[in-house]
Amino acid sequence: MLDLLRVFSKGWLAKILIALLVLSFAIWGVSGSLFFGGQYTVVKVGDTEIDANQYRFAYENQLLTLSQSIGRRLSRQEADALGLRESVLTQVVAGAVLDENSRKMGLGLSDEAIAEEIANDPRFRDLSGQFSRSALRNSLFQAGLTEDDYIQSRKRVSMRNQILDGTAASLSMPDAYTKALSTYQNEERVFEFVTVGPEVAGEIPEPSATELSTYYDENKADFVAPEFKKVVILKVEPSDLMKPEEITEEELLSSYENRKANLRSPERRQIQQLVLSNMEEAESVKQRLDNGESFDNIVVELGKTIEDIDLGVLTRNALPDQNIANAAFEAELNKPTDIVEGLFGPVIIRVAKIETESTTPYDEVKDQLRDQLARERAIDEVFASFDAIEDERGAGEPLEPTAEKIGLSARTIEAMDAFGNDADGNRISDIPQFPNFIAEVNQAQPGDDTQPIELGEDGFLWFEVLDIIPERQKPFEEVKDEVKIAWVSAETDMKVKEVAEKIAGRVGNGEDFNTVLKEELPTDSLGQAVITKMTDPLQRSAQTPDFPIVAVRSGFSEKRDAVNTVSIGQNREIVLKVSEIKQPESESLPDNFSEQIDLAASQDILSQVVEHLQSKENVSVNRNAIDLAFNPHGGNQHGY
Repeated sequence: MLDLLRVFSKGWLAKILIALLVLSFAIWGVSGSLFFGGQYTVVKVGDTEIDANQYRFAYENQLLTLSQSIGRRLSRQEADALGLRESVLTQVVAGAVLDENSRKMGLGLSDEAIAEEIANDPRFRDLSGQFSRSALRNSLFQAGLTEDDYIQSRKRVSMRNQILDGTAASLSMPDAYTKALSTYQNEERVFEFVTVGPEVAGEIPEPSATELSTYYDENKADFVAPEFKKVVILKVEPSDLMKPEEITEEELLSSYENRKANLRSPERRQIQQLVLSNMEEAESVKQRLDNGESFDNIVVELGKTIEDIDLGVLTRNALPDQNIANAAFEAELNKPTDIVEGLFGPVIIRVAKIETESTTPYDEVKDQLRDQLARERAIDEVFASFDAIEDERGAGEPLEPTAEKIGLSARTIEAMDAFGNDADGNRISDIPQFPNFIAEVNQAQPGDDTQPIELGEDGFLWFEVLDIIPERQKPFEEVKDEVKIAWVSAETDMKVKEVAEKIAGRVGNGEDFNTVLKEELPTDSLGQAVITKMTDPLQRSAQTPDFPIVAVRSGFSEKRDAVNTVSIGQNREIVLKVSEIKQPESESLPDNFSEQIDLAASQDILSQVVEHLQSKENVSVNRNAIDLAFNPHGGNQHGY
């Protein structure tokens, strides 16, 4: 069950992808088996085949699930950069393995059992909770399915579940294990620590030529130029094609007239609404106003302020009560109205300010209209360019001459490594959708027919890998300065570690921590003695800015009062002492903790079952067919 601990230590994205992978062995069958008769086979396991349509449907289903988990719609490129395409392939293979084994076992399900399953599906019930055949037909119609296809799909899923339910259904972990894991997770520790930095190393002497040469020979792997790819890119977005200077004055005036309705600002009024408790009070206030008393004084006498009754500057449509809206927009400026029957009782209204209806003058919006028209025209050109570029590429034309032929400019990146750096180690950051672009380039080889990357709703980025520059060992003379910097850093690290280990040794032998620091460390920048810090109680996954996770993990591997050193980079070491260990006060488990453990254990067993079954099958994967699932106009049906 070590996998359980790994599952609980993963980040949020890993949890999502694991859930998509493991939980969808059965779920994929429900949604992914809905389409039949695809032209090309993606996965073949024995006599069981999964076609391109089924793979694509499974992909789109999981893309939707992942998008909902993250909170926004992911593009296909973003999802693939997160590994979704391979994750879906894994689950599709798992589903095919289960289908093939259910076929070999002779598993089946009667029509009556399938009918009962469908009748109990909450998606197909009416408002009274009863099964509705019309609800079923409507759902199938929206998905573009026939009833026969859907019934066959449900049968396949049920047979898969017979295998899965026989292995891990109703699995319940022992209470002792669950409580032990809860205690493990919720244990807290307090650490006393100090950070030892490069200042303790003092002045590092200049290295000799022999020392540098020896260091280079011993660390050659640190001085290797990575593999680079030469890439040509072609970006087409509206901003690249906009030509505002070509918009004529006649077009601008015509557009202004057509858009006048959207440029009109309706009348707005600052409305003060005095709500009265009943009609008797309202008539009394109205009489006093008619007799010349001040509206402001009456408001104060009623225990309110003008700010209390001010609704703000509003349009007529902003007022939900039609009676109040009519009265407010018929009232004279600063003159209280008659009593108005509001939804919540009688009111008297005063209008404090009137902003009349107006239309934004042409001269104020001319430049904005020019840009809008130029952008609209450029969007049309983007899609015309897309068609032209794809036509040329479909005919085998490289990207650079294609761009030149249709009047665009391609850009050549002479060298880019797997992390998006150029030959000098500088980040190439002026490319849209950069993380997705890097992921796509890393998978591509010279001559590959790569797919365009979508840039928002109306832009595209094409690329081709022209050449691969293999990694090489940099000669000593080329990296002599780098070797010197690395040598100095290594010497500094060694001296810092020596001091840290000396401090740890003395404190571990029982000496007072701060007394040892006073003797072993120089004073701080203010000339004061360096003293230890104390962390708050921390759990295993916690960290603070000055006590990183690597220190926490090291501290949790030690006993009470143990002392240890941890390298945290940048020529720094942490010396830590486990000052306190706090076990959870109660043996009670967090909400749903047992259910989460049982589910994680079930997932672990299901993964092993499918992996075992798959190891005994001949599994073929046609990656060309996967490309075809997303690009129906290319690819071939071979390539196992």
